[in-house]
Amino acid sequence: MGYEPKKNLEEFNKSMVDIRKTIPNEYNAFIHEKTEIIKSGKVPEKTKWLLLLVASLAQKCPICVSRAVQHCLQAGWTKEEILEASMVAVLVGGSSVMTYVTLVDKAVEEFK
Repeated sequence: MGYEPKKNLEEFNKSMVDIRKTIPNEYNAFIHEKTEIIKSGKVPEKTKWLLLLVASLAQKCPICVSRAVQHCLQAGWTKEEILEASMVAVLVGGSSVMTYVTLVDKAVEEFK
């Protein structure tokens, strides 16, 4: 399979530079909203990244999966915890989501 988490994120980030330049107000509004939602409140930021991973899997977004795995590892989640949480997405999205759990496994190995 041709999934390279670090390379995919680098390419995505390069593409976002043009979008940021073209529509800076909208881009910055999105980033501000994301920052506000992710920061710790009643739910710790660490947990929010794990929730984002589950949502990314259920939505089948490989770029989102890479980014969420990267942040989950930085927040201190273990491979076992990350994969266990990933299985919740399989319950939500069905067996086709299991193919995306393999992306999680690969991303964990690449980012740790």
